[in-house]
Amino acid sequence: MCDESERIKTVIVKGIEFCADPKMEKQMENDFVEGYSNGRIKYSKDFYMAMHRAIEKGMTYAEAYRSLGFDLKILGVDRANSAGKRAEQMAREGKLNYVDPGSYDGSVPREKMPGDMTPEEELAYLKARNHYLETLHEAKKKFLSEYAEKLSTSTAKKPKTNSH
Repeated sequence: MCDESERIKTVIVKGIEFCADPKMEKQMENDFVEGYSNGRIKYSKDFYMAMHRAIEKGMTYAEAYRSLGFDLKILGVDRANSAGKRAEQMAREGKLNYVDPGSYDGSVPREKMPGDMTPEEELAYLKARNHYLETLHEAKKKFLSEYAEKLSTSTAKKPKTNSH
């Protein structure tokens, strides 16, 4: 549990509970964020793909970071530069295979991904997106089924007792 001072509070974003400065809460709602711990942001696979694309278009690390919806006034240029360097390192190491569906996690909506994907890259992204949405749909069906079952058993009519 966090120290519930004005500066630090417990924040729950995407089902993840963490302690943060309240101004960070909006940043953690970004689709490219998977988690946050000890002041470190865990980015999705899609983030590094999109970040690298933006850098390839000639954007600076800070411009690319900002274009993905992050506020530099809150997160800082150093964080943007680190993310940009990491994206370029991943590209050099061959970890950003744009035509492999496994390179995407699919949790980021298409409109937030770079618009200039090749047909092969878009197909890979859409396969990953489809897998993500199918998994989410199955989890939702399971949850609703279990919830309906609990609801029906808790509201089942109890046998009448004769008080006379």
